[in-house]
Formats: sequence, structure tokens, C-alpha cells
Amino acid sequence: MCSAVVYAWRIGGMQLHLYYGPGVRTMAGSWQAWLYGAYDPQLTTTFDKAPGTFWLQALSARVFGFEPWAVLLPSLLASLASIVLMYRVVRDWVGPEAGVAAAGFFAVTPMVAALARTQIPDPVLVALLLTATLLWQRAVATGRLKPLLWTGVLVGLAFQVKMAQAWLIWIPFGLGYLLYASQPWRRRVTRLGLAGLLTVAVSLVWVGVMAALPAGRRPWIDGSVDNSIWSMVFGYNGFNRFGVDNAGADVLGIGGPPGKNEGPAWQYLIRDGVAPQIGWLYILALAGLAVAVITLIRDRGNAANSVLWLGWLAVHLLAFAGSVKAHSFYNVALTPALAALAAAGLLALWRAYRNPTWRRWLLPAAVAASGWWAWHLAGKFPTFATWLPAATAIAATVATLVLIAAVAAPRLQATAVATAVAAVLVAPITWTLSVTDNRTVSDAHRPAAGPPSRETATILSGRLLRMLPAADVDRITAHVRANRAAERYDLAVQWAPQAGQFITRGLDPLPIGGFTAQIPNISTRRLAELVAAGELRYALVDGPQLKGKPTRDYPDYATWAPTACRTVDGFTTPLYTLYDCAR
Repeated sequence: MCSAVVYAWRIGGMQLHLYYGPGVRTMAGSWQAWLYGAYDPQLTTTFDKAPGTFWLQALSARVFGFEPWAVLLPSLLASLASIVLMYRVVRDWVGPEAGVAAAGFFAVTPMVAALARTQIPDPVLVALLLTATLLWQRAVATGRLKPLLWTGVLVGLAFQVKMAQAWLIWIPFGLGYLLYASQPWRRRVTRLGLAGLLTVAVSLVWVGVMAALPAGRRPWIDGSVDNSIWSMVFGYNGFNRFGVDNAGADVLGIGGPPGKNEGPAWQYLIRDGVAPQIGWLYILALAGLAVAVITLIRDRGNAANSVLWLGWLAVHLLAFAGSVKAHSFYNVALTPALAALAAAGLLALWRAYRNPTWRRWLLPAAVAASGWWAWHLAGKFPTFATWLPAATAIAATVATLVLIAAVAAPRLQATAVATAVAAVLVAPITWTLSVTDNRTVSDAHRPAAGPPSRETATILSGRLLRMLPAADVDRITAHVRANRAAERYDLAVQWAPQAGQFITRGLDPLPIGGFTAQIPNISTRRLAELVAAGELRYALVDGPQLKGKPTRDYPDYATWAPTACRTVDGFTTPLYTLYDCAR
């Protein structure tokens, strides 16, 4: 309940994503656009990713109206569902006490709370993967085929949300099932193959439909320079993220060595953009790692779950640390494993604390180390919650002393442990509560708890500055409405999110260049044909002082408009020029 209140706090006042928001509005208004994942009302381009999450957001907007809270409702519900799912999957590993702890740790992870209030697809991805995990656990424990097949379906659905990233989970799933499922070896391989094939089949339903349709009967695939769904899914959103070229990778601006501008890959988890968002409980998670390794050695009945959480953490960490473009919010995929391991670690430390051996001192030591880590991490952000470093240090010190004192007073040990948990959670709860102030466009685009991150600063100095002032958009919109006839497109715009400013005002723009402003989705010949056929009259081109261009534009449009059209009186400014192409 507390998480629901925090996550939903003033959610109706949240700004929508500058790219996803207009596209979801389009999909909510047309079933054809919904099916294609089309960005604009005239079905010119798609989104630059699979539309799974946007399907849900558009359906919600269709039912409740295009309001911020309605669009964000699927992310909010997915985040809350993940808390419940964390309890279930960890309970089946190390017991109900650890399940409660894992659910709580997940709920107070700052990035979980930040993403619950955005259109970013990752909360839906996590909820689907946790649901798949629950079914996988049943398949391993019971030996039944049905839950394993449903696991395959769920991973396939997760692919519709985050594409190939969803398939990573099959590495720990497959390894754990092959090693520990209660079936003969040959049957395990066969059943795992069937589930994998089902994942591929479900994953490629939308991709297959888009690939089968002739290019002239569907929108241009944003994120590709060759209008290929395969390039968008597996190139632009896949191999290009690791510096592997495919058609158009250089044009789309994705490439370079692993870890570019982010520091060594081995330091990934302790980077300033990662650790405060997901890593306050690293010390407890390290204890959980030890528990998982010991379980692998001593407890075959629970070893599959240990493989799951160790593998979940490892494959995502390697993927993100080795990527040339891993936004900080991607790391929410690490959170289930970190929360599960931290919960297992806490339970193991609690049990050791209650036994009269040297191991009882491990819990006080872990609390002290967690306090030091929180003090160190909070101290890196001196302008945010200035009281927090001192508070974490004091709370951890008091909790450690209480734990030490309670060694001689067993009846006080439960109270001492509760005090320790509260001390450990002071910092993550503080950061999590900060998301209630997240309501700006930058929060929607690069969500994070706490103070503005480097990524947010990059966006503020990049793509957001390319958006036109609202007053100018209103003025252009009024002129176009007053002078349009029966054109198919109200105006051409040379960047999809900028075109989105007009979509949200009810116009039908022609987005040039897609999200990167670089895809060659409309040739100058096609532009001339649209003008000649009376389907396009106005063309909007960036002015010399418009700042924040993310990359070099697809150049043909900007050179065509001044030569084929005439300027509109009163609409030539340093930020833009509006052209009238009517003959």
C-alpha cells in the first residue's frame, strides 16, 4: 500500500515522454495504428522499438481517455505486481521471511519507483520476467511440461516489450532446468527446446507480420535506414548497442568501444548513475551471493533457484557493462536479482546471529559495512538530502551497537534486527521518496531518483532543447488550421519528437527522419509527389539557432524545402522557418 501511494503520488501531473507520448496518442485513436505501432496518425513511421508496452498504454488511454495517469497506469500496475511476484519467487527459494524482505527491498529501490511513473517499457518487462520465473520454478519443482511452456510464452511476450533483452533470461532458466529439473536428461533437453521454440514463435508474431507486409502497405520502420523490421529489432536495438555494425549503424550514431565515456566495465555497478539507483543493498546482496553458492554445493533441491538468481544477475550485468549504450534505467532489470540475493543474505545472517558461534558477528559487521557504503554513496551527492550521510552513519552505528549488545540478551535480538533493517533502509527510502517530485519532461525521458543525473543533463542539453517553445507550436498550429484544405498531412517536420508536439495538438504531421532525425523515410521525390497531389502543403525546417540537435540530420529534407517552397510571412525565426509548398 505504501508503495502504491508513493508510486502514484500526483501521477496525473507527470509529463509524458516527448517521443512515446504522442505515439501512444496516435495508437489510442486508431486500431490500425495500434496494430502497426505507428507513431503518427497517417501511419508514416513506427516507433523505433517493439510496441508491446505502448499497446497497453494505448488501450488504457482508449478506455480512460488520453490523460497522463491513464497512459502511465500499465507501468504503475506492473511495478506493483512485481513487488508481489518478488515475494512469491523468493519465498519458493528460501522461505516466506526472505520473500517479504525481497518484496520490501524491491519496493524501496529508487529506480523501481522512478520507472513506475513513466512510459519506459522496463517495468512491464520486469513484471513479465518475474511471472515467467514463477512458472519456471513450478516446472523445475514438479517436472510438468505445461508451466515450462507457459514460461516460454511469457518470455515471448516480454520480447514484445524489450525485444532481445527478454531472451537473456533463458540463460539461467535453461541452465537451471537442465541441471536440476526432475526429469531424465533427454526429456529435459526436449522440453527445454519446445519451450524455447514457443518463445521464438510468440516473440516473432508482430515482427513476422511486419516483415511479411509489403513496404508500401505499412509504415516505415523507425530505427532502420533500410525499412527493415529485422534491422530495427536486432540491429539498432540489438547488436549496434555493442558496437557491432549493421546496415546504417554509423548513420544512426550507434557504435564505439564497450564502456564508451562511462569508465571501465568492471566498475559498472559502482558508477554514480547506477549505484544510488539500485545498489544501496550491495553488502547484503554479497551475503546472498555466498548463500547461493553454498546452496549450489550443499542443497541440490534448491540449487536451481540459486542458478536462477546468480545467472539473472550475471547475464544482465555483462550485457549492460559491455554495451556502448546502456541507459541508467535499464538497470532495473538487475533489481530482482539484487533484491532476492539481499533477502537471502539477510535471512542467513539473521540465522547465524541467533547461533552461539563466531558467525553471530557477521550480521553486525554487515550492518556496519552497509552503513559505511550508504554514507559513502550519499556523500557523493552533497546537494541532495544534505542530512543523509550523517543520518546513515549514525543509524548504522546505533544499529550495530544494539546488535552487539543484544548478543547477551536473546529476547532483544528480534528488536535489534528490526533496528538494523531500518538503518539499512534509511538511504534507499529517502531516494525513493524523492520521485514524488518527478513531473518534468526530463524525468519522463531519463527517469531517476535523487538529484539530476549526468544522463538527465545530457538530455536537457541535447534532444529536449530541440523541442520548439509551446507558444511557437501553438502559433504554427493555428496558422496551419486556418489555411489547410483537404491535405493528408498538415505539415512536414524534420524530427519525430518535434512532430509529436503537433500530434498532441490534433494535427497530422509528416515526421521526417524518425527518432534520430536521420532515417531516409521520405525522399525528396516523394515529397514533391505529395505536394503535387495536394497531400502536403506546409514544411517546417529548423532555424540556425535551434540548439540541441542529437546527431546530424537526414539532410535531403532541409535542402528540399527552401528550393521547392516559399517562406510564410511572419514565420521565419532563428528557431524555425515555415514554408508553404502550395502551387
